Amino acid sequence: MLTRVIRAAAAVLAAIGPRRRKHSGLGPAAEDVIAAVTQPPPSRPVAELSTDELCTAWRRSYFQLLVARDAPARRSTVQRRQDYLDEIERRDRRGFVRWLDSGARAGGDPAPYLTRR
Repeated sequence: MLTRVIRAAAAVLAAIGPRRRKHSGLGPAAEDVIAAVTQPPPSRPVAELSTDELCTAWRRSYFQLLVARDAPARRSTVQRRQDYLDEIERRDRRGFVRWLDSGARAGGDPAPYLTRR
């Protein structure tokens, strides 16, 4: 299992290249990939996460889904991702729609489209 996780992280890091190590909103940040495959998702209810934590959890959950090892793990990750989307929409519907209209991607970052309060 660990070998699979390391290979998945290495493949994604290789794909994003050294020039995109810092998160630009255009692709995955290296720290998101590594954290997604080495750290569990937040255990707190999504309503208790800050907007930054929520967006980070959304990005990282994409990679967690990619390395999920069985159907129950995938179902759990998909449900958590749905919870993240519901909470983002609940907090800032206009920003959520702007993100979707921009061509939101499964591993993309909604943060630039959300209103900061």
